[in-house]
Amino acid sequence: MFWTRLESWATPGIPDLHGILNGQAFWLELKVHRLKSLKNIALRPHQIAWQTRYFMNKGKVYNLVHHPSSSTLNIFGGGRAIKMGEAKVHEPLIPDWSCESPFDWHGVIDHILSSSDRHDKDDYDGEITTER
Repeated sequence: MFWTRLESWATPGIPDLHGILNGQAFWLELKVHRLKSLKNIALRPHQIAWQTRYFMNKGKVYNLVHHPSSSTLNIFGGGRAIKMGEAKVHEPLIPDWSCESPFDWHGVIDHILSSSDRHDKDDYDGEITTER
């Protein structure tokens, strides 16, 4: 497994970590969610835009969300970025994958590498836009 940690102010929205294993590359945005339930996960507009564009171009991007009050680690696919960032989500978001503490790091990687990235309209929460 090879990781690259990024903090980029030059290109807003790029996720925090780039990983690659056995030729499969992916991006992870790291978040800590301190509210009682998994509602309105704080993605900035640039993060939502970047993840949406990357996902629509068949790239693997995920949000790894630690939720201390439930002692869980949760994965949300980047195709759900718009829904995650909505201000008026009434129900808690259901993660694509979750585990309780102690965290199953092998399970995280297995989920990411084996997840079937279905890049169709059913997985996308917004409109496709092109930006130059």
